[in-house]
Amino acid sequence: MKLTRGEFCQFNLATRFELLKAFGSTILRKEVRMTLISIYQIFDFYVEVYENLVSHRVEKVEPLKNIRILEVYQNL
Repeated sequence: MKLTRGEFCQFNLATRFELLKAFGSTILRKEVRMTLISIYQIFDFYVEVYENLVSHRVEKVEPLKNIRILEVYQNL
């Protein structure tokens, strides 16, 4: 299986997260204000995931538009 970023975006939040767990690898994890921010690499792009640590809910699963955001997360 291989998906483009555009194809990945067509799925709903839950399916995107399942795809990340099945085919992605975690690049970075940071806790910021009760939110776990994770960056995954899947196929040939990166995805940003926001998980609320209080409610244990995934709130955002979106491909990164700019790879330079990785530098910002590494400096947090």
